[in-house]
Amino acid sequence: MTWVQASFWRSQDRISDTRDLSDLLSSPATAPVGMRWYREPNEASIFNITDPEANQTFKPGDSKSFTVTGTPAQMGLTSPNAVYAIGVHVQASPQNQSRRTVGRARILTVLSDTHTSANLAPVIVLSTVPSLRIDGTFANESLADDITHRLKPLAEAAHTRDATVLVDPSLIDEVQAMASGYRVAGKGSATVEGKGQQTAKEWLDLVEPLLTTSQAYRLPYGNADVVEAIRQGHTNILLTVKHALSPSNPAAKLPLAVVDPAAELDQSSFKTLSRELAPALVLTCAASARDGVAEKSGVKVIGLADTAQTDGHPQSGSDPQRRGMLLSQALLMTHESIPTVTLVTTVDDVQATAPIAWLHLQNLSAVLTAAKPGLHLSGTRAKNVPPKDPRWRVQHDIGIDSDDWSALVGASPEVTSLTSAKFVSRSLSSSLQDRQAWATDVMRPAADAMAGNGLVLHSAPQFVMSSSSNEFPLTVTNSLAQTVRVKVVVSSENPQRIDIPDTQVVTIEPKETQTIKFAPKASSNGVVEMQAHLSTPSGRALGSQTTFVVKATQMDDVGWIIIVVSALVLIIVTGLRIRQVTANSRHQGQDDGESDTSDPTSASTSDDIFDATPSPSAPEDRDATSDDDSEPHSPTDKDNLAE
Repeated sequence: MTWVQASFWRSQDRISDTRDLSDLLSSPATAPVGMRWYREPNEASIFNITDPEANQTFKPGDSKSFTVTGTPAQMGLTSPNAVYAIGVHVQASPQNQSRRTVGRARILTVLSDTHTSANLAPVIVLSTVPSLRIDGTFANESLADDITHRLKPLAEAAHTRDATVLVDPSLIDEVQAMASGYRVAGKGSATVEGKGQQTAKEWLDLVEPLLTTSQAYRLPYGNADVVEAIRQGHTNILLTVKHALSPSNPAAKLPLAVVDPAAELDQSSFKTLSRELAPALVLTCAASARDGVAEKSGVKVIGLADTAQTDGHPQSGSDPQRRGMLLSQALLMTHESIPTVTLVTTVDDVQATAPIAWLHLQNLSAVLTAAKPGLHLSGTRAKNVPPKDPRWRVQHDIGIDSDDWSALVGASPEVTSLTSAKFVSRSLSSSLQDRQAWATDVMRPAADAMAGNGLVLHSAPQFVMSSSSNEFPLTVTNSLAQTVRVKVVVSSENPQRIDIPDTQVVTIEPKETQTIKFAPKASSNGVVEMQAHLSTPSGRALGSQTTFVVKATQMDDVGWIIIVVSALVLIIVTGLRIRQVTANSRHQGQDDGESDTSDPTSASTSDDIFDATPSPSAPEDRDATSDDDSEPHSPTDKDNLAE
């Protein structure tokens, strides 16, 4: 392009109320029409970026700074206590085209005088992207950097201004961990010493006094987006978010505040939010700021002064634009007795809300006293729940991995439950842009341990059993920085022949190698291959595994010994009993012969012992001898004879 020229632009139509302001902010960049100003003395209201003679060109990718100035009176902006739109237009002659406006930007400004007065209630939000990992180390130094460049200026502003503070209890937990000395993830599984310990201590010294004032609230743990969770049908997570806050946290006793800058709150979700979390305060763009402060079900709801959009582009793209919009909103909303409440989350917001002679900052207590019944929210809107939304799958997986990690390091049930709740709540943080990437970073120590990194199981290649049950050793080396509790689970290729129960759970200190005994049980001879792996006490496989064989070699010999000994005992006992019965029978025969030697049927041989059928004369013989003194067979003898 050639002859690129910037000139001052303004609209002489004053913006007298909040409706006009909303219309302007929602209008395209070409409205209002306005006029370029080019009559400033010394042409200070125009700036030639390239020469008017078109000898210079402005090529694609080129950039240049410029300054244009103008006074309100000369530009026709004459009404005090009013808001005007001013800005710049850039004109140029594109190659082979007619001259035209090729760029424009606008800003709101307040024309004030000695009678101008406005109120603004800034709410300072202390929250950040969580970076604490499951093992107590940090994924990076982002928190230390954020404290230095953003969180510390925010805390300082809270001290110097009459502002309300919302603090994330998770942030307090993480900064306290830093202040105690911390380590940061390095290359591979290595960690390095953190550099922000002193920074963390200084920030805590700034913030802790703020938490004792009546103008401090706590956010849901991790600044979890509880409104989105409700809208997406995951109301069960609210109980987890409640449980994540430890009573020992300095913010635990503060009243709860929920922020909804995305305007997702509707009547149904508000009802659920009130029932499940009972917040003291809700700040939302879903409620109209024009309606003031509403109170319903014991919850005070404030409509935020929202940032308007134009063609999808925010109108607060630069610091002056943000500042101009806030000043304009504060002036016009104060004229209409509407509380101007805005969130302060960045250093730019701190600058945009800086007090001046006619702008008076106030905390929410002055606003909340004007609360009135009635709340205007949209009706229940259709839920937009994508099938198998990966964001909610992340939350589910983090809960499982956190529980398994706690079991591995031997945490108590109370600590396990609290740790899981904290990381699930952090996974719902409003500050997260990519939940999956964040989860991968903070759960990496657990993932590595579950994959077998840092825990190694060793075994001999073969074990030989000398009996049906033996004990053999396995060794486990723990190169993690944590004490772990593990057991060994063995899978048998042929459990009907040889099986190995799970071992007992053992505790292994960091950098320690320990022996674990396992006891195979064999039911027959043979060689069986075994697969052994480490497991948490709850049964999750840890990845580290080994293969070995167990050989049972003495089972046949023992079996034959038992069989032979049993047979010998049976033969000996049977022979002795036969001899005894035979002797008794002979003795009986002699007695019968003395009483009646002429009766041939009274004689008996040893062969009769095995004859179970009595002879026809047997009854007569028994009758003939019934009165004799001869000894009859005992029941035991009869049984032996039957055998």
